[in-house]
Amino acid sequence: MGFRYENNCKELRAFLRMYPHVSLNEIRVTHVNQFFKSPSSGRDTWIGRYIRFRAFFSYWRARQEIKRIPIPRARRATKRVFSPYIFTHQQILTILKDATVLDRELTAITPETFRMLVITLFATGMWLGETRALLKRDLDLENGVIDLRSRFGPGRKIPIGLDLVRLLKRHVNSSPPSSGHVFTTKNGSQILTHRLAICFRRCIRKSRIRREDGASRQPGLRDLRHTFAVNRVIEWQRRKLDLDLMLPRLAAYMGLCNLTVTERYLLLAPTHFQKQVRALSAIGKRGTENYIVEGREKIEGHGASE
Repeated sequence: MGFRYENNCKELRAFLRMYPHVSLNEIRVTHVNQFFKSPSSGRDTWIGRYIRFRAFFSYWRARQEIKRIPIPRARRATKRVFSPYIFTHQQILTILKDATVLDRELTAITPETFRMLVITLFATGMWLGETRALLKRDLDLENGVIDLRSRFGPGRKIPIGLDLVRLLKRHVNSSPPSSGHVFTTKNGSQILTHRLAICFRRCIRKSRIRREDGASRQPGLRDLRHTFAVNRVIEWQRRKLDLDLMLPRLAAYMGLCNLTVTERYLLLAPTHFQKQVRALSAIGKRGTENYIVEGREKIEGHGASE
């Protein structure tokens, strides 16, 4: 189907390292349960591992290599709370500036490539997998269009701005002609997700960008996609455009399957609170001021730009 097996491979190799001398038919529930309870595992990680390992052992059970599926009882998934980190423009500039931390001999990605990849994610809202798999032949820079074939998500063509066209032209012209990918490592190979995540963590650590709202998940590359969507909503609200008309276009541009997904970005836009403030005008000036303060605190908790 064209999807890579990277994350699953990492988990299976980690399981192998924990039990290097246990054969497949000797694996018991206690082995798997101990692996699921590794110190860095949260509830969502446990459930994700349960799903992947159940599929793995079901494969071998169907081929009669094992007599029973050795996994513990399933847990109920908790309700997911959509709480992405929304980068400000100043934070993006700081990340690009601090990409110099990657200028090391052992780092697989050059600071220039990393900067261009971050700018592309911030300016287009593409999936990270789409950006990593982007080929030079997918770029129609003369017409300002990127052809995203269905390697990750729905296939579609997206228009891009003149600034991004200029930067991509410069990046492609400076890259090795032998490489077909737009973003590559120093040796010309495709960038792996975990390598890119490591580089991003180094940069935001250097930039001292952290969540201050109590959420356990720190800002990541996927949040650049959410930042793109929130910035579009803020801009449309500023221009007083019809969001009922614009949200379906945003969904199509980002390769989303339904409008429910895009509507959640409305809650992260600062102007979302204006109607509520006006509705409480009868309470009095002091009451309204308190409501505005609460609204700002909620926005800042999401990391939304003002």
